[in-house]
Amino acid sequence: MSKILVIDDRKGNLTSVRATLEDAIPGCQVIDARSGREGIELARNEQPDVILLDVLMPEMDGYEVCRRLKTTQKTRHIHVILISAYETNSQNKVKGFSAGADAFLIRPIEKAELAAQISTMLRISNTEQQLKETLLKAQEAERLKSAFLATMSHEFRTPLNAIIGFSGLINEETPPKEVAIYSKTIHDNGHILLKLVEDLFDITLLETGDIRIRRVNVNIHSVLNEVLEAVQLEKERERKKHIDIKLSPGDAASDLPLMSDQARIRQILVYLVKNAVKFTREGTVEIGYRKESWAGKQYVTFYVKDTGVGIAPEHHNLIFESFRQVDDTYSRPFQGAGVGLFISKKLTKLLGGELWLESALGVGSTFFLTLPLKVETGKGDIQDFDTLEPRRQVS
Repeated sequence: MSKILVIDDRKGNLTSVRATLEDAIPGCQVIDARSGREGIELARNEQPDVILLDVLMPEMDGYEVCRRLKTTQKTRHIHVILISAYETNSQNKVKGFSAGADAFLIRPIEKAELAAQISTMLRISNTEQQLKETLLKAQEAERLKSAFLATMSHEFRTPLNAIIGFSGLINEETPPKEVAIYSKTIHDNGHILLKLVEDLFDITLLETGDIRIRRVNVNIHSVLNEVLEAVQLEKERERKKHIDIKLSPGDAASDLPLMSDQARIRQILVYLVKNAVKFTREGTVEIGYRKESWAGKQYVTFYVKDTGVGIAPEHHNLIFESFRQVDDTYSRPFQGAGVGLFISKKLTKLLGGELWLESALGVGSTFFLTLPLKVETGKGDIQDFDTLEPRRQVS
């Protein structure tokens, strides 16, 4: 809907222009002001697309109102059409254009001319808005590229420095006990580098569609035990041995008919648990699952719940983007390449499931992974629900 502000001190003129606008431009929203000062204030607050401004007004004429509008940051982008009751000579036109006016109209206003002028202004406004959005996207892309390069440089440099530094300390005279300590540090940092390269490789495969899902009967308890083993190493690396990791499988049976890619489910859950450990300073991280049914269909929902820093609602979608974190500055307190949740979301989609979270700042986060089960149809067959419409739509 186009929003048009009419500024005129005469009520009769306002009524006439409003009627002409509503007839010439169906669906437009017309607001009006009876003085220049009131018009400037309305323009700041309402941000109209076009302003129709009478030239002859007491206290502050149209030229001065236009000049103030065009020299104020919040209103300078709004197109202004000056309206005069008299034939405008070249001197007055120069005065108006010098004040920043975009066009002139003479009373009595012709409906066709008014519609043409405003349509032109709206097209220009739309083009300008598109250019601004394109520029902002380009600037954001450039910023993200710089942040990505800085992040990856840091993520590679830190373990490489440890590998090069500690390997340089080992020589024939190094005591065996120190060699063992240095070797473990080199080994651990080598695994960090390998995991980073594997993540980048997975992103490439996901983007090119080359990841293949291998469906098998999934042993859920086996998956959760593997996740627990993996997260113990993460606790040590993050120096968070004080965090309690709980396994709460609930009442669900371990032999649920889940036909999916067991390795990819484990990969997703490991990402989620590692994230929970990283962003939890103290407290617990709980891993569990439950069987659910809705719309006559059956699902298994895994969850990872933590007592960490939490995530504000406006950032819930952002964290699933590639190389993104809530704080993507180089000096952020929580390091990482920002690829785990992106990979997890993509893999979840390939598995026919959903991945979403419930979180708020200061109260922790719970991530949910829901996957469809296969159930008996009653005719001895097994029906695959991988193509079901999801219960939750998460962009």
